[in-house]
Amino acid sequence: MKLVFNDATELVIQSADIQSDGGLLIKTISASEEDLKTMFQDQTKTKKMVVKERESTLGEYENYTNMDAIVKYTAGITGVILYKVGETPAEKIEALTAENAELKKTVDMLQGCILEMSELVYQ
Repeated sequence: MKLVFNDATELVIQSADIQSDGGLLIKTISASEEDLKTMFQDQTKTKKMVVKERESTLGEYENYTNMDAIVKYTAGITGVILYKVGETPAEKIEALTAENAELKKTVDMLQGCILEMSELVYQ
């Protein structure tokens, strides 16, 4: 199986899977950690990646340009975790926290309106 980068370079891989948190995990044994850092930190190179096996396309991944980590597994397997810009777990939590704060303000405002309306009705 191979990963074809946006610039047409290739990397032999074992797997490429979207994780439950939205990250793309690519596992390989065919490159050093330093080579992987160089490859996957190049945002132009990772703009679009295609996974192929025997010239059949198994998957296409676009805009996974934010390299988050390199993970070492047993048997010499190295994994690279990539996210789309703005979609890392920390960024998602930050966005949800801000959205939650806005919703709380809206709920507080609506509760105030309901209280005012109920006072008008019972006067």
